[in-house]
Amino acid sequence: MQIRNQTPLQWLLALALFFVLFNSWAANSVVPQAVPDWVSTVNVPKINPALVEQSKNGVHYLLADRQVKVSEDQPPAYFHHYADYIVNQTGVEYNSQVNIDYDPHYQHVALHSLRIIRDKLVIDKLNTARISTFQREKELEKLIYNGTETINIIIDDVRVGDIIEYSYTRYGANPAYQNIFAYSSAINWSVPVGKFSLKLFWGKSTSLLHELRNSNLTIQQTSTTQGKEYSLEVANILGLEEDPNNPAWFRPNARVYFSELSSWQQVNNWAGQYYLDALISDSNLQSLTQQIKQQNPDLKSQISAALQFVQDEVRYLGIELNDSSHIPTPAVETLNNRYGDCKDKTVLLIAILKSLGLKAYPALVNTEDDLSQVLPNVKAFDHVITYFEYQDKQYWVDPTSSFQHGNLDSIYQPNFGYALVLGNTVKTLVAMPSQTAPHAEFVIDNFDIPEQGPISFTSTTEKLGWYAEEQRYALSKNSPEQIQKDYLEFFQGYYPNIEVAKPIKYVDDTKNNKVTSTERYNISEFWEDKPTRERYEATFYPNIVSSLLDPPKEKTRTSPYSLGFLRQINQQIKVNFSDDNWEFSNESFIEDNPFFRFSYQVSYAAATQQLTLTYGYQSKVEHVTAVQYPDYLKALEKTQNYLSYSIFKYYPNQIANNDNLDWLLKLITPTSAILLIAGLYLLIFILWRIERRNKPEDSEVLFFPVSMPKLVAMWLLTFGFYGIYWFYKNFQFIKKQENNSSMPWARGLFSSLWYYSLWRKLKTDNDQRFGSSHLPNKWLSILLAIAFFIVSALGDKDVFHVVSLLISALIIAPLANYILFVNKADSVSLKQHSKWSVRHYLLAVISIPLLVLQSSSAIGLIPSDSVVKGSWLLDHDIKFMQRQGVIKPGDSIDYFYSDAFLFVSDDGNGFTQRHVFSYWKEDRQPLYKELANYEDIQDIQVSWSKELTDHSTVTIVRSDGSRFVLYVSNSDCKDKKFVAALKKNWQNYN
Repeated sequence: MQIRNQTPLQWLLALALFFVLFNSWAANSVVPQAVPDWVSTVNVPKINPALVEQSKNGVHYLLADRQVKVSEDQPPAYFHHYADYIVNQTGVEYNSQVNIDYDPHYQHVALHSLRIIRDKLVIDKLNTARISTFQREKELEKLIYNGTETINIIIDDVRVGDIIEYSYTRYGANPAYQNIFAYSSAINWSVPVGKFSLKLFWGKSTSLLHELRNSNLTIQQTSTTQGKEYSLEVANILGLEEDPNNPAWFRPNARVYFSELSSWQQVNNWAGQYYLDALISDSNLQSLTQQIKQQNPDLKSQISAALQFVQDEVRYLGIELNDSSHIPTPAVETLNNRYGDCKDKTVLLIAILKSLGLKAYPALVNTEDDLSQVLPNVKAFDHVITYFEYQDKQYWVDPTSSFQHGNLDSIYQPNFGYALVLGNTVKTLVAMPSQTAPHAEFVIDNFDIPEQGPISFTSTTEKLGWYAEEQRYALSKNSPEQIQKDYLEFFQGYYPNIEVAKPIKYVDDTKNNKVTSTERYNISEFWEDKPTRERYEATFYPNIVSSLLDPPKEKTRTSPYSLGFLRQINQQIKVNFSDDNWEFSNESFIEDNPFFRFSYQVSYAAATQQLTLTYGYQSKVEHVTAVQYPDYLKALEKTQNYLSYSIFKYYPNQIANNDNLDWLLKLITPTSAILLIAGLYLLIFILWRIERRNKPEDSEVLFFPVSMPKLVAMWLLTFGFYGIYWFYKNFQFIKKQENNSSMPWARGLFSSLWYYSLWRKLKTDNDQRFGSSHLPNKWLSILLAIAFFIVSALGDKDVFHVVSLLISALIIAPLANYILFVNKADSVSLKQHSKWSVRHYLLAVISIPLLVLQSSSAIGLIPSDSVVKGSWLLDHDIKFMQRQGVIKPGDSIDYFYSDAFLFVSDDGNGFTQRHVFSYWKEDRQPLYKELANYEDIQDIQVSWSKELTDHSTVTIVRSDGSRFVLYVSNSDCKDKKFVAALKKNWQNYN
């Protein structure tokens, strides 16, 4: 290769370019360097289509390569090497830039490579990417300033299908760790990863411990001249599916830990000196202590006053620059500043307690991990609280909490599982006990029910412990008007027409850590009118208790289910009546299990005309294990029928007949009603046959004359069967006249096809008798014949039956009118056929209610006898299902069927886009219901009906083996549509 000589101008340009680039890199705090020689090469794996299918946010993480070098005389170096495959445009938008965080006080970053791999073409982006450095305080919302800076790299020309590969090394460690090494890394995440590689090069003379959690992998160890090498490599890592509502401490992912320390005692020794050095007192602190002593008579109240001072008078603010992230500020400085983070406030509280004569200690905790599963190390903690003992009782208090008033035994004490108490005699982790303070809500809801007018509703709530502290926080953050609005919106979910009568009043009992609130409302439309039942109904809900008994969506779990802290909820609903026309049966129910205790009691005092509903809930554990979870669900299911209570009052003219009405309703069943109606129709038929046998023949009659009112009435009352008879009688007359071989009964049976033929016969008769036509012309008659056929066909559909009957009778009118015209008004047959007899009135008595029922079914007032779309349901039926928890607001019902006779609220089966449901009533018992989300369904089994009037059964099999049955009408084969749509939803969801 021949090198040409460079001109002076070229050298100057090159030198200028070098300085520009150098200044750019220097200004951005990024030093471009080659990959360190201690780093091992790890190749980017091939794209795995199966993992790409599981990718999220448009990116598939191909490689996560991490290598760490630790030596005696150099700060640790952390090498990172990543490769990301861009799956779609979303991935382009959100993954075409790289952010690298570091603390400039003790770290610096070297960027090694930045490139795009596109169709086997490698494009270097190190010189074209836009690189900038800025300070981004990620924890600013938490009032923590740590000085962390971010190197932001914006990559140009990123396309779908690219692989972005980059590597860098971060050098340095927080001096607060005193060169004590600790490192941990996750091995699997919520997204799939093509390859994870971890290598740690250990060059120190001390031993290095390691441990794996939630993994059966093995760390490979190799001895070298430089020390020891620890390595771990995993390929094709599937995304981790986490159950919702896990306890805060539960971490299901696999993780590897390295630590230079072998015991928690060593961690204690490292951290303890920092806190001991910060326990400094001065005259200001002593003056504060004397003031606390003077204002509080005993040590216990003094401890409470000291805690409340640090919580409320020293604001939370963390300035965690450099090693101050782990080293607390001296107590006197925090007192003078009147601000500090958890370390600072803990030290100040301990200093005050020490001046009061009490020994207290810092307690290091982790708010997001289970310390008992972690290797002892200096990076195991993210929070510090205060521990002390008083009168042989342990106390764990958090100086960063707020609004904790009252004595020590009434405030909320956190439970983070385990803590490392610094400086005391215990040299290992200490298990934190569950709190024992009465964190409770006691609710009394009073409903005053007048005979007329709006309902007065008063709700009084006493909140103790954590609930009181949360209420104070809410009052400090929001205006009373906003809180009132939120409460009003909450109650509007139960009573839409509720209005505020008086503003909320609060009473804060700081001595007992109790906040009492009183709310007053008026409900203008409390009663729900039920015209078909001739009564008004109202329902009461223990909304506070029921919120803790809502069954979770998932039916199985692989991880614990969090129930939160231990609590007690009592809710009493008192209904005060202004009259004594009420009767209620006393009843009670208790569900007591290892997880909670639920109690329900109904009592009625006739002397005071007061109905009292009492609900109680007390939790026993803070979480439910995965093994216990099915039992927990079964326990919840037992409570569901007791989470609402309905009352009703009949219309005024019905009250006296309640007993007789109840007795009558018990006798009226669908079977008895069908038998009664069939018997009456048989009686009508017999009367018709007797009357027809005794009716004289009229030789002068032309066709079959019937007056128009009776023709239309009989057409409707017989549901169209009279039309068949009318066609039959007219074609019977034509057969006699023409002496042909036609079959009148067949033409009557298929009358929808013989309209035009009858018109032609009548037209021929008209032309022979009269000079002018008394019938519609040919083309109009053809249109009428077509319309008659269509309407008759639509008459098979329940929704159109009654309407089609009326329309078809009107279409027949021109033909019937001609027959009336050719028969004289004084015709014997016309008079006989138009006369109303006993059987006609009896027919009207039977058929009119059936027509009303059919019309009501067609417009949705009562259940249809076939499957319907969810849009068919009326608003009040939807609201009923929402109130009963069958569906949620926002759910859209796809298909629905009710086997009830008159009321959709008595029975229903259906499904939405997210779940399947079935509910029913038995006698006067609370509503029974079965629900299953699609993700919880293992199988859908169908048994098709073999009878015309039978039901198909659809069995929903849950993943836990439990099942329930949907009954679906086979009318119009809509059971097939129901099942097909249900299975499609289920398959689409899975």
